[in-house]
Amino acid sequence: MKHILLPTDFSETAFKAAVYALDLFGTEDVQYTLVHTYLKTSFSHVLLPRMVDTEAMANNGLRRVERRLRKHAGKMRLAKVASSGQLYDVLNELAVRKGADLVVMGTQGEGNYGMVGRNTTSAVTDCELPMIAVPSEFEREPVSRILLAHDGGPLDEHTLAPLRLVAMATGAFIEVLQVWEGEQADHLGLNRRTVSELLAGIPHSLEVISGANVVSTINEQARIKRIQLVAVVRRHKSLLDRIFQGSTSKRMALHTTEPLLVLRENSGTGPRA
Repeated sequence: MKHILLPTDFSETAFKAAVYALDLFGTEDVQYTLVHTYLKTSFSHVLLPRMVDTEAMANNGLRRVERRLRKHAGKMRLAKVASSGQLYDVLNELAVRKGADLVVMGTQGEGNYGMVGRNTTSAVTDCELPMIAVPSEFEREPVSRILLAHDGGPLDEHTLAPLRLVAMATGAFIEVLQVWEGEQADHLGLNRRTVSELLAGIPHSLEVISGANVVSTINEQARIKRIQLVAVVRRHKSLLDRIFQGSTSKRMALHTTEPLLVLRENSGTGPRA
């Protein structure tokens, strides 16, 4: 059984992301868990205004979201988790304790007005699970074409397991695209045999192109090819690289208008295709 985590801040963007997950995977043989994190008040005093019961508010909010999702999807396996911890810590703990496979969440939180929320940014950076980030601007449509932005690094079956899971659930075609900044050299290209073996049984194509900027080129190709989901691999880099350069997956989350699937390098605990 697949287990998908649905972080929510009770915004419409978070609800749209949850509906996106339901559209992708349905309700048969799938466990969903709503996850909400909140700031716990540290103390109260008789002379201070009465503290808001944030835990009760969190649980009430989860129940409201649950009712909406059940109204949308009908019968489904849906659990709820409210915690005062950091979101990425809670997600990582659930990955181990509950055997979660995938996170699906919105890129903008309540009141962010089009900006990528801090929870999404921290989840992309620090969550150990693969995740799908769904922009608030995204309009619902079936996933028929997926673009895998390949950076030339090594790939394995564990890393690509979430991609296979989505492709097999939707019947989508996978466009594997490698972008080289500047002029393309003749000897540069995909390890076509390895990629094709890893995507065996899934219709796909492989292409290498050049572009002045990797992110903008990928976004442009996603528009031209009418892509509904962009996938990238988040690889382990040094702390300095993360601080001063950022990862392709993090920058993509800031730019793409399509849902973004962030794959984890050598993620042995990823979803089972």
